[in-house]
Amino acid sequence: PPPPPPPPPSRSHSQPHPARAGPPTALSWSGGAPSRFHAALMAVGTLEPQLLCAEMGEQAVRMGAPPAVRLAAVSSIVALVRSRAASLERSLPQVVEAALRPLDPAVPSLREGSLGASTSALREIVRRYPMVHFNQPTQRLAVGTVEGVLLLYDVRTSTKWRILHGHTAPVTCVAIAPAGDLVASYCASERTIRWWSTGSTGIFGFLGLSGNCLGESAVQVQIPTGGTVQIEWTSPHSVGLTCNNVALGFFTRP
Repeated sequence: PPPPPPPPPSRSHSQPHPARAGPPTALSWSGGAPSRFHAALMAVGTLEPQLLCAEMGEQAVRMGAPPAVRLAAVSSIVALVRSRAASLERSLPQVVEAALRPLDPAVPSLREGSLGASTSALREIVRRYPMVHFNQPTQRLAVGTVEGVLLLYDVRTSTKWRILHGHTAPVTCVAIAPAGDLVASYCASERTIRWWSTGSTGIFGFLGLSGNCLGESAVQVQIPTGGTVQIEWTSPHSVGLTCNNVALGFFTRP
């Protein structure tokens, strides 16, 4: 007689488990099959991005939560950045801090378990927003805000390292010099590039004092409407401004 048919695949491989009470699983939070809970999270993130990022930041460092839930909280931030990038521009500091919190070196087990997810989240943020820039050698992250303030974070310590005041309108793009001691930021509304000295490690870093504005350069070139403007260091004392990867001009620090 012919052999009996193979048993049907188990439920865990054929379809998601039915909804049940209790905390959401990593699958329903992000990365897995679409779910109504995931869609609801994205909807909340669109309307109240600060609220969602604050809550996900709390979940990401909640020591009593299963590791899968903590990782899913960080992954939900990545999903929100990918799907609702424009709606998050006003909340970039909260988005960045939610991804940074699990990297606190004071809690080694949390940092080790979240390193991959938090690194992916920060990489996605840097890729999506020209007003965010990461300097690999110094492990510093610069974030330009819609209020015109520049925030510098130390990724190694998961802390805010500098607060730079000067722009009076949203920061369009920012770049940290390769050595990490200088920052250049461009504001399209002001049509200016500002140059900043961030100082070095030491007491200023621990106190979180503001950096020093070294001056500004006027940008006379016409910037195409709707283009992605980026700034990049071309030498220790100069930067280039591009729009959609087309060079607009080069500027030297005053």
